[in-house]
Amino acid sequence: MAQGKLKLKSKAPARVTKKQKNTAKAAAPRVYKARTVQAKHAEKLTKIQSGQLVSSTEKLIASRVGHLELIKGSRREIERKDKEAKKKMAAKK
Repeated sequence: MAQGKLKLKSKAPARVTKKQKNTAKAAAPRVYKARTVQAKHAEKLTKIQSGQLVSSTEKLIASRVGHLELIKGSRREIERKDKEAKKKMAAKK
């Protein structure tokens, strides 16, 4: 009988699959869309009302705290206003 420790070869590393590489990424939560007409309408109203709530809250906070900026209009509208202002300044000079 052998008296010492067995000399075992270390195994070569196994092949790493894509699933093993991406273990940290979790699956996105499932979104169940409304199917009935009533449910679709309710979902649409909820979306509209939540947007209105955000804008009204932003206005309320900005009115109480003067240094906060409100986002007025889309990016294109803001850029258009800036261009018009630059043209007016150039015309005055």
